[in-house]
Amino acid sequence: MRSKHIISILMALCFGKLLAQDPQFTQFYAAPLYLNPAFTGLTYEHRFTANYRNQWTGVKTGYSTLMASYDYNITSLKSGIGGFVLQDRAGTSNLATTMGGVNYAYSAKVNKYSEFRMGLMLAMAQKKLDYTTLIFNDQLITGAAPGSSRDARNVQSINYADVGAGVLYNTNIFWCGASAKHLNKPNTSLSGNVVPTPVSLSVHGGYRFIMSAKGSGKTKIEEFISASANFRQQQKYSQLDIGAYYFKKVFNFGLWYRGLPLKKYKTGYPTRESIAILIGLEIPDKNFRVGYSYDLTISHLGLNTTYGAHELAIVYEIAKKRKRTRRVLVSCPKF
Repeated sequence: MRSKHIISILMALCFGKLLAQDPQFTQFYAAPLYLNPAFTGLTYEHRFTANYRNQWTGVKTGYSTLMASYDYNITSLKSGIGGFVLQDRAGTSNLATTMGGVNYAYSAKVNKYSEFRMGLMLAMAQKKLDYTTLIFNDQLITGAAPGSSRDARNVQSINYADVGAGVLYNTNIFWCGASAKHLNKPNTSLSGNVVPTPVSLSVHGGYRFIMSAKGSGKTKIEEFISASANFRQQQKYSQLDIGAYYFKKVFNFGLWYRGLPLKKYKTGYPTRESIAILIGLEIPDKNFRVGYSYDLTISHLGLNTTYGAHELAIVYEIAKKRKRTRRVLVSCPKF
């Protein structure tokens, strides 16, 4: 029992140093405002999104992330505005990160079918630890009841501002973009120390091959294949998500790989993480889409231990008929 208590203490202390673990989504294009603020307003008019991720359900206290966002395309100003709220919970200590932010994006047309976009994110966040679920050193010595530790007073919640930015080049066939989080390197330490959060970079892009489209100007796409990738880097840690989608009329199917096969942080520990299967459904003419993905763990943790990860994404758009019939440069996959 004592060894378990010691492990709990070590986990609590490590949370001040685990800075490279931002919440993430397998269906990252279904969380556009979180992926890159330059995607803000890249829709017909109004867009509502909701995302939920439950990771490692085989672990008693795994990870869960919930996010909701809204953005609006201000056509007359060549701008997009939006906002989001996000909460992430992790580990036995119930480490909770709650964030609320606003995004702004500006678009500049390059030619008839392409544009360049720039975006900015400003957010406020709070990180806190539920120390009542942990056993501290003074409790081991005195046998004090849970939640009565004096050492726990050194673990305080912290509020901080977070700044991000992004750019995007978008056409009706391909897209490429980059974004950066934590540009102001906020201090997120819960122990009272000053530990700046390193900048997190993301480079993403892809190509879409349209197989069938109809309507005026071929604006209603009925069938396409799309391949895309998202590479993330934070200090020495990096991750690559790469895969492809197939969409036909109302159904969307995708297969993804997460990992860096040629990179090893330590001998005997390859960086392969998971393979994800995605399925989606779109209700015709209603601008409503729902997607589900399941991550199969292929790392050393094993699927029998983690039970993988489940993720659900919902996207709903509202637009006047005259705006739905025009061509909008949304070449990225829908899930």
